[in-house]
Amino acid sequence: MARRRGRPLSRQDASDPGVVRVLALSVYLPTLLAEIGIGATLPLFALSALSLGEPAAVASIAVAVYSGGRMVGSALGGWASTRRGPIPATFGAYAVLAGGAVVSAIAGQVAVLALGVAVIGIGHGGVHVARQAHIDAVAPLKIRARSLTTLAGSWRIGNFVGPFAGAVIIQASGLPAAYVFAAAMVCVGIVTLVFTAPRHLSIPRAHRPQVRVGEVLRPQWGIFSTLGVGVLLMGALRQARVVVIPLWAAHIGMSDSGASLVFGVATAIDMAMFVPAGYVMDRFGRVWTAVPSAIALAAGASLLPATSQPWQVAAVVVLIGFGNGWGSGIVMTLGADAAPEQGKAVFLGAWSILQDAGGLLGPVVVAAGAAIALPLGFFAVGAVGAATAGVLYTFTPRWTLPESSRA
Repeated sequence: MARRRGRPLSRQDASDPGVVRVLALSVYLPTLLAEIGIGATLPLFALSALSLGEPAAVASIAVAVYSGGRMVGSALGGWASTRRGPIPATFGAYAVLAGGAVVSAIAGQVAVLALGVAVIGIGHGGVHVARQAHIDAVAPLKIRARSLTTLAGSWRIGNFVGPFAGAVIIQASGLPAAYVFAAAMVCVGIVTLVFTAPRHLSIPRAHRPQVRVGEVLRPQWGIFSTLGVGVLLMGALRQARVVVIPLWAAHIGMSDSGASLVFGVATAIDMAMFVPAGYVMDRFGRVWTAVPSAIALAAGASLLPATSQPWQVAAVVVLIGFGNGWGSGIVMTLGADAAPEQGKAVFLGAWSILQDAGGLLGPVVVAAGAAIALPLGFFAVGAVGAATAGVLYTFTPRWTLPESSRA
């Protein structure tokens, strides 16, 4: 169950002035390098299917295959982090990622491509949970949110730079070369981690705990059925934003390059928010980022149908970018706060699956409304955002750190 409101969190913090340096070298740097490579592939799954002669409907399934793989990877990453430790789990997930990229590069049939994309999703989901478990094991409570939002910032920066690097590589050497680039960058991340990983985050064979997933998750049903619903809805809201921006840009006749530029502006604002968002979460509480983030995303989606000029779309997209960025790391932080001490990484894996499941739901909400009238799909996203804000406001624990522990 969620911690009771108004009470300090009980975890004792070990003051370690070197923790930021440890995280920078062993978490953020390898993550950034690998995410630049993976970011180069994320826009390519549908394009790869089209290049193999498949219709658009089949190409769309490629993205769903990736999302399904992520859900499997989140579960495996939580199990591996608990059983073997965050570092071995990260190495394993990175190896899976690189393997999936290689399979995708050599795919000559859509079935092989689907396998490669699914493996990329499995590796990516596993990496995300293992990295969270690493930070949770190292970062003091007083900087937990900033540590996790910086991890989210590393993902965002990598996924912003990656597509530009991929575009250059594709122009020079063709689409499969971008997958090779991804595998290479993941390997660079692995090499970096070899030299920077804290050894105490690997569990020796003789001390590996027996992990029973049901025993970990059953007592947490209360948190999953309350705050977890907010996480699922937030996942839907975030993924819906990826759909509504290009859909409306195309609807009002913006060029592909114009729509891409507008989305790039939103991404840049998104990246800039992770530092202040982390500080606010640590200093004032999680609710001060969770609820405004949901409100801004909901308002942005609902306002898009009122725009008819590119500059108006850009103004609303700025609001959407702010909303998504202001929620940087909120799902991970809420999960870390709520996780039990025993089987924590298993819980984090299940928590991540909730967000991924919401990510599958978001585009469905847009499509269902748009089947009647395009603006209705956008208003449906706004309604989901309002529900998200309400659930998060109701169930996000209010807590304070002792004054002496505040950074």
